[in-house]
Amino acid sequence: MEKEVQEVINKINELRGKEFGQYIDYLINQNDPKIMKNKEVLIAIAQRVNDYGYHQRIIKSKFEDIGLSMRDELDKIDQAKTMVFLEEHPELSEIIDIATKWWIEVIKKPYFANYNSQQMPIEMGIWFQPTPSEKKIEDRNNQMLTKEKEKAFVESLSYEIADRVRKEGSCKLSADTFGFDVLGKALEEADLRVSFPKKITMIVTTNQIKLSNSNNNLDIVYTNDSSKENDSNKKM
Repeated sequence: MEKEVQEVINKINELRGKEFGQYIDYLINQNDPKIMKNKEVLIAIAQRVNDYGYHQRIIKSKFEDIGLSMRDELDKIDQAKTMVFLEEHPELSEIIDIATKWWIEVIKKPYFANYNSQQMPIEMGIWFQPTPSEKKIEDRNNQMLTKEKEKAFVESLSYEIADRVRKEGSCKLSADTFGFDVLGKALEEADLRVSFPKKITMIVTTNQIKLSNSNNNLDIVYTNDSSKENDSNKKM
């Protein structure tokens, strides 16, 4: 990378507030092809101005000028960060595996969303007999859940949970608002149109899974013991 380009990137990353905005305006007005058609420079700017409408629109057009999508480039960086986060927190992979398998069971048995607060996966209630209308929903869900769609759902949901935990420290999944959260994204990615007739909320962290009970309180239904040991070792 040329020294001039690197200096511009360093300045983009270092400046804050008004000075940062003024510097971006300067770069845009100068419109030096060496700078404003450089992928690394545009990515550095995009990562800082993504929430600012005016600058975001201009930088988006600059990406298009060199045949790239700003959103795609930012998503690639975001995905790489999440993969590194998973490598650094191996205990989260176990948590995610249990959580995604539970949601698959809820799709297969939507009226069995009961759980034993002492263990996961959830016990689905072997004596339960669904009504004809409930059985119809259950059958429709299972028809939709092909092996290919199940695989796509699990892969997408696993990533979305990891990404949200990395960014916010926890991930909330709600059957009542699944069109607007990570559960909805995974269903859309897998082209799954299934029913969740019961009110369900799950919270996932790096070492725990919590589920809402009939009183709308959250119970800890799974804790990763190895995570606790790792934390105690770090303290020592």
